[in-house]
Amino acid sequence: MKHKVWILIAGILIVSFINSRGTLTCKESEQGVEVPRTVSEAFPSKVSLRDLSLEERKRKFVEIMLPLIVKANQEVLKEREFVISVSKKKELSPEERRKLEELLRKYKASSLRELLRKVDAVPVSLVLAQAAVESGWGTSRFFTEANNAFGMYAIKEKSRCIKATGSDVCLKVYDNLYQSVKDYIYNINVGWAYKEFRKAREKGADVYTLVEALEKYSTLRNEYVRLLKNVIKKNGFTRFDSSTFVLAEKAPRNR
Repeated sequence: MKHKVWILIAGILIVSFINSRGTLTCKESEQGVEVPRTVSEAFPSKVSLRDLSLEERKRKFVEIMLPLIVKANQEVLKEREFVISVSKKKELSPEERRKLEELLRKYKASSLRELLRKVDAVPVSLVLAQAAVESGWGTSRFFTEANNAFGMYAIKEKSRCIKATGSDVCLKVYDNLYQSVKDYIYNINVGWAYKEFRKAREKGADVYTLVEALEKYSTLRNEYVRLLKNVIKKNGFTRFDSSTFVLAEKAPRNR
């Protein structure tokens, strides 16, 4: 039995579901696009899109990654709402103080100003583009075997990892793709290399300006930036930047 939930993404009406095998599947129709309801049991794992044509692969890749990115961003935005709310208060409750201290530790921030700069969403178009580039649109070994959509490196002593062929480089292994998305967004929000990205985001920079602040993500530097911009523009990813979920808490059953 499929479980449905209505989602509004960039003005598109979407029906979300889990199929009988518990895997993520999507289907375009005249009414919209069907994507999986984002509950833990439905998070996709070890997906391979290698056997699809390029056009079908791209479509399927977006259908898989889009709801995961939106959900991960919304989790961060909930944290941001809390930080904004307590920043306006003269006195905090013990629970609010405890939660604020946890967020300061989590985001490695020493002040509310720094915390607000770090606790924010990453544009969906940018996340999609980096996932596409880093995973070869869902065809890389790290994507299919380790659920690593962003080429995230691992510290061998602290993380499960999988070695790159002919290299000592070790990439993180995740239980599912949603973990990969969350870790990527956290890395952008905390990593020293993306300080300029966070400053630009705070000033309201557009996605193409933000991409320029991610040149340190790859040793290709400016070439990498040009590649990301091209992927965003060519695939029209900016249409997803206003994506939101609505009425996603409970889902009615099919009859």
